[in-house]
Amino acid sequence: MSRRKSLATTAAGLLAIVALLAGCTSAPLTDARQILSKVNDSLKNLQSVHFHLEAGGQFSVGIQAAATDTPVPTDAPSASASVGASASAGTSASAGASASVAASASATVTASPTPAPTDTPTPSPSASTSAAPSPTPVYTALPVSLDGSKADGDIDFQNQAASITYGMPGLAGISGELIIVNPYSYYRGYGATKFTATGVSTLSINPALSSQSLFVVQQIVKAGSDASLSPVLVGTEQENSGPCYHIRVDVTQAALANQLANLNFLQEKGSGRLDLWITQGDFQLERLEFSTSDPDAGTAAVRLVLSKWNQIPPIKGPAAGQFELPDLQSLGQ
Repeated sequence: MSRRKSLATTAAGLLAIVALLAGCTSAPLTDARQILSKVNDSLKNLQSVHFHLEAGGQFSVGIQAAATDTPVPTDAPSASASVGASASAGTSASAGASASVAASASATVTASPTPAPTDTPTPSPSASTSAAPSPTPVYTALPVSLDGSKADGDIDFQNQAASITYGMPGLAGISGELIIVNPYSYYRGYGATKFTATGVSTLSINPALSSQSLFVVQQIVKAGSDASLSPVLVGTEQENSGPCYHIRVDVTQAALANQLANLNFLQEKGSGRLDLWITQGDFQLERLEFSTSDPDAGTAAVRLVLSKWNQIPPIKGPAAGQFELPDLQSLGQ
């Protein structure tokens, strides 16, 4: 009897603990906007992650045009003259991106009342010219095929490191392997046996910086919670990481442009459908899918899958014998 009583007491205690834990577990959320707010907070605290990206279809990508110098007007000499000139130029890409430059210059030249025929004209010491500002980059929207585009790798935002393999058949030469260990980057093109080492400053986009790659993801999620839109909680679905909230929202071009306005390389920000899968426990973004069939942007689909949140091991550069140093001055810049 004593033994049975002891077992019964133990069982009752275990049931009480289970009931207590069950009572402390928060109930699943039903408000899509509240879920989006929480996933935005979790993205702010993301330190490292494994990602897989794939895309298909066609999209317009902004290609930066070569900068040109602003012409400076030539002053005509006069006995006592004041010359003023101003110039402004504006260029807009097909998605509404625009750039403008303005420069002004003024000069006052005073000539000698009776110059000798053999005198060589010299600039007046009082002449002054204001320096023209650097021209703003201009981007031209070009359609690019996304079919077969893939990227896969680890990113450590905290230590500004990354190890990525990627391929984009729609653009020649955009495939290979990239390793970043700040302040160095190592690139190996498709089929190459050695990496080329250089400084991270030479990268047009540094995926190891949260202010660049992670920023784009954050802005897309923010666009989904725009006040003008109506995000819907489709339900809770079982994903690789466990139960996840599935949120769907039809995103307008205006909502995307509002969040991605300063990303010049994304010239066309077309409307489309955004699907998000967010882990139920800690509100980590597990999957993002965006599809568009927009006359301004093209027909495309992009899928981003995230995993191993804040669990990426240290990323190291290739061994010394696996890379070359073509430009020592670029290292560490």
